[in-house]
Amino acid sequence: MSTQIARELADSAIEREVDQFLRQSNIRPAKQFDIASIHVPESQVTEKTVRYVHDSVEPAIFNHSNRVYYLGAALVQDYLPQWKFDEETYFLTSLFHDIGTASKLQLSSVLSFEFIGGIHAREMLMEFGARQVQADEVAEAIFRHTDAKGGHTRHAGQIIQMSTQLDVLGTNPRWFNSNTVDQVVQKYPRLGFNHVFADQMRQEVAEKPGCLMCTRDSQAFIHQVENNPVMARYDNN
Repeated sequence: MSTQIARELADSAIEREVDQFLRQSNIRPAKQFDIASIHVPESQVTEKTVRYVHDSVEPAIFNHSNRVYYLGAALVQDYLPQWKFDEETYFLTSLFHDIGTASKLQLSSVLSFEFIGGIHAREMLMEFGARQVQADEVAEAIFRHTDAKGGHTRHAGQIIQMSTQLDVLGTNPRWFNSNTVDQVVQKYPRLGFNHVFADQMRQEVAEKPGCLMCTRDSQAFIHQVENNPVMARYDNN
């Protein structure tokens, strides 16, 4: 590993446990963003990724993946502008983070969907021409995005956790302006996402006893997914 990469990794290591991370951060009302102002990275790698993920996952999962990019990007711009944040790496993480729920992957391996998804994302990103360190960063974030226990993680891993927790569970809504959320859902409607994802997690637990989802009370988690208090008003959109 080069000295530069080692330095970048050290600089991007942050508190992993979300509540602890938030306690260390500046608590104030979230700013409203015009989401048209949020930069969406454009490159050969991102274009290939968008096409590939769009063609691989359920429409509700594709829209969810785009929502978490916008939510996470707004969060960073609002509260964490001091970060040396790699937007493209986060965009690729967002698009690929649930690729493991794709029908061709989820039941093709005994690996948890987070692990088969991270491995597959890394393989495809290398094929699309991404740098190895970027493909590795994306895979690492995907492996860990449903596991928010203590220790440390890196920028993309932390932001994917926070934005997915809002979109999936309705957790920590104070960090996201409600008007910004409205715009994001209007651009990428939910299409019954919470029920689609809950059904996928039921299948994950039923077909893969002992998977990562089973390290928690999976039934309570699925109930929370289906009864997301923040997103309930959008769930027919």
